[in-house]
Amino acid sequence: MFPSSVPRLPAALLAALLLAGCASYRPEPLPASADLAASTTQLRVARGDLALPALAHYRFDPAAPLDATGLAILAVLNNPQLKAERAKAGVAHAQAFDAGLLPDPQLGFSQDFPGNSAGATTSAYNLGLSYDFAALITHFAAQRAAGHAAQQVDLQLLWAEWQTVAQARLLYTQISANTARLDLLRQERALFEQRLTRAQAALAQGNLTRIDVDAQLVPLQALTQTIQSLQRRQLALQAQLHALLGLQPDAPLQLAAPAPEPIPVAEQIGAALRELPHRRPDLLALQAGYQAQEQKLRQAVLAQFPAFQLGFTRARDTGGVNTIGFGVSISLPLFNRNQGTIAVQRATRAQLRAAYQARLDQAVADVRQAQDDLALLQRQRQALQSALPALQAADAAAQQALQHGTISLLAFIAQRKALLDQQLALQANAEQIAEQTLALQLLTGLGPYRPAAAQPTALAHQP
Repeated sequence: MFPSSVPRLPAALLAALLLAGCASYRPEPLPASADLAASTTQLRVARGDLALPALAHYRFDPAAPLDATGLAILAVLNNPQLKAERAKAGVAHAQAFDAGLLPDPQLGFSQDFPGNSAGATTSAYNLGLSYDFAALITHFAAQRAAGHAAQQVDLQLLWAEWQTVAQARLLYTQISANTARLDLLRQERALFEQRLTRAQAALAQGNLTRIDVDAQLVPLQALTQTIQSLQRRQLALQAQLHALLGLQPDAPLQLAAPAPEPIPVAEQIGAALRELPHRRPDLLALQAGYQAQEQKLRQAVLAQFPAFQLGFTRARDTGGVNTIGFGVSISLPLFNRNQGTIAVQRATRAQLRAAYQARLDQAVADVRQAQDDLALLQRQRQALQSALPALQAADAAAQQALQHGTISLLAFIAQRKALLDQQLALQANAEQIAEQTLALQLLTGLGPYRPAAAQPTALAHQP
C-alpha cells in the first residue's frame, strides 16, 4: 500500500478513474444461414443513404415493375458485397479515430521493505510520472495520414457503388435484350411449326413429298437449339441479378420495358474528360491515398529528430529521506536518424504518383476507346437498317413465290433465314450500343453519376 506521506485517493475514486472510458466486450457469433430477401418488398429502400443524386431523387415504387434505375437503387442499398465494403470503411474510420488519440502518460510506483538492516527506519518507495513528447511531434502528421486513408476507403466504396449501379443497369439491358431476342425467335419458330403442320397434312394427302416436309425440320431444329441456348443464358443473367440485389434465387422479379438511354455527345464527353480527376471516385481515392502517403513521409521526417521523454519522481529511502526530482531522456541521432524509413516512404510516394498517372492515362484512353466503339456501332446500325427494307421485300416476294410454286422450299428457307439474321443483328447492335453507352457513362461520370448541380430534371422517374 502507499506510505502515509504519499497523497492518497479513496479506493473507489481510484478505481473509477482507472475504469473510466473502458470498453466492454460482447461476443458476436457468425451467422448460421444466408441473409437473402424472399421478395423485392423486403429489400431496403432508404434513398437518403444514396450518394448519387439521380438515384436519390428517383420516385421508387417497389410494387411496380423495375426499370434500370430502380434496380440500381436496390443493388446499391442491398448488395452483400457492398455491405462488406461498408464494414471495411468502418475499420478505416476506427483507425483514423485511433490515430487522433494522444498517447497516455506513464505512471510507475515501487515500494521496498527493509530486511535485517539496523539503519532502516521505514519502507522505501519510488513514484514516477513520465510522458513521451516524441509522439507529439509526429501526432498531427499521423492523424492527417489516417484521415486521408479513411477518405480513400470512402472513395473506394463510392467507386464500388458506381460499379454496382453499372452492373445492375448492364444486367437489366442484357436481360431485356435477351427477352426481345427470345420473343423474335419464338415467333419465327411458331411460323415454321405452322408451316410444318400444313406440310405434313399435304404429305398425307399426297400433295408434297417427304423430302419437302423433312427440309422444314432443319430450320425448326436450329431455331429450337438457339432458343434453348438463349434460355440458359437468361437463367444465368437472372441469377446474377438476384445475387447482385441480395435476393433469393427463386424470388419473383418483374422488369419494366426498357427505354432508350441518351448517348453522351462529344461536347459532354470533352467536358467530362476535363473534370475526370475531380469526378471519378477511383481517381479521387488514389489522390487521397497519395495525400496519406505525403503525411506518412512527413511523419518519418519529423521522427528523425531526437526522441524526448520527461518524467517527475517522488521517492523516499529506508532512512526516511524524501526526495522530489525529474528525469530527461533524449535519443542521440548518430547512426540511424530514421533514414531508412524516410527512404521507404519517399519511394512509396513515387510509386503512388506513378500509379495515379497510369490510372489517369488509362481512364482517358478507356473513354476515347468507348467513344470510338460507340461511333462505330452507330455507323453499323445505319448500315443494318438500310439493308432491312430490301430483305423484308424479298421475304414477302419469296412467300408469294412459294405459294405459287415458282420457288423451291430451300430457297425460301434461305431467304427467310437472311431476314431473321438481319433482325437478330439489329437487336445485337442495339444491345451493344446500350452496353457501350452504360460503359461510357461510368467512365466519364455522366448519366446517373453526375453531381447534383448537373442533374437534369428529366432524370426523375415519372410514374
